[in-house]
Amino acid sequence: MRNRLIGSMVVLFLATMVLSVRVFAQAGQRGGERGNSRGNAATPVQPSPPHDPHDLNGLWLAQGGGARGGRGNAASEADSKGFLKDGGIMTQWGRSSPLTPAGLEAVNSNLSGKGPRAVPPVYANDLLGDANPPGLIRALIYNRPFQLIQTPDKVVQLFEWTRVWREIWTDREMPKNTDAYWGRWYGFSVGKWEGDTFVVDTAGLDARGWLDEWGDAFSDQLRLTERWKRLDRDHLELVLNINDPVTYTKPWATNPRTFRLQPKGSANGEILEVIFAPVDERNFNEKIRDPAGKK
Repeated sequence: MRNRLIGSMVVLFLATMVLSVRVFAQAGQRGGERGNSRGNAATPVQPSPPHDPHDLNGLWLAQGGGARGGRGNAASEADSKGFLKDGGIMTQWGRSSPLTPAGLEAVNSNLSGKGPRAVPPVYANDLLGDANPPGLIRALIYNRPFQLIQTPDKVVQLFEWTRVWREIWTDREMPKNTDAYWGRWYGFSVGKWEGDTFVVDTAGLDARGWLDEWGDAFSDQLRLTERWKRLDRDHLELVLNINDPVTYTKPWATNPRTFRLQPKGSANGEILEVIFAPVDERNFNEKIRDPAGKK
């Protein structure tokens, strides 16, 4: 009796092992179908929590630290000054299309304390050094949070950096003549939905601003298109289309930039007051920046 009991237990154990191997093998095959070349079971993909792709409200911060230039091998193709073999330039937004002669002149005349063409800050001509506004495109590249607030007729974007806001009108179209909006640090913007992408058209940007912190340029003829897409509940993607015939020989698109939602109560869950007061900037320049640059 005892031997039969032991024999039954052994048979049951072996049957369980065979079944487990078959199940594991099937799981490995499913894993291979998901792109796992080793045949191991892939980690189940967690679905995104429910979200409305047309809801942009919230506080957002660039993911992965500060902005980086580069697209494919473009960064390695650039020379020590950031210029590319095809006549373009490596910006913090990625690789540009070739510069026009006027564009090249503008880039060379912008002297920044950062990036591949950096000079000692005391010799830079960055207007931000005198507490002037950064402007729209540079504010978007800077690694500070911003908040999006949707209303029935516009989207308000509040930047922590310099504590300034812009309005993106959703109840109108861009006028054919934009001369009335010329010379705005944050431009005149209208937005509309194309599927699940919020497309923003901006004109009138003040060309004294820069494209990024490295001194890359644009002219007052720039027509900027922003394409905002909520990838899931926690991530928002931005791609810029730069159309500036004065500075670049053809339009070009930036690398995607991803922002992560910052929940209330988190370290970056609220907008701080970050204001460049001229009196403070002047004091910093006199006591720190200028003496350090002249050593």
